[in-house]
Amino acid sequence: MVPKVVVQLVEELKEVMTVSEVCLHLGVARSTYYRWRKTADQNTQKGERDQQIGDLCKKNRFRYGYRMIASLYPGVSEKTVQRVMQKNGWQCRVK
Repeated sequence: MVPKVVVQLVEELKEVMTVSEVCLHLGVARSTYYRWRKTADQNTQKGERDQQIGDLCKKNRFRYGYRMIASLYPGVSEKTVQRVMQKNGWQCRVK
């Protein structure tokens, strides 16, 4: 499961049921939920990089492919930019 979804769901349901019960139904250990909640608000370097790549794609209206975006964002390899764009569905819309 995706940690952000689990944390959000537990936060919504913890007024109705206990955290332990919600985690039991989701199949997630309670300690794992608390670890995910603690790290959910922290931005990592990878998260910031992915956000900046997304901003470049949006700024150029998704007209550039991964090679052009990689040239606009120095210090990151083309493969990294390609993986981020594929993961988020930010591929070039004009062929």
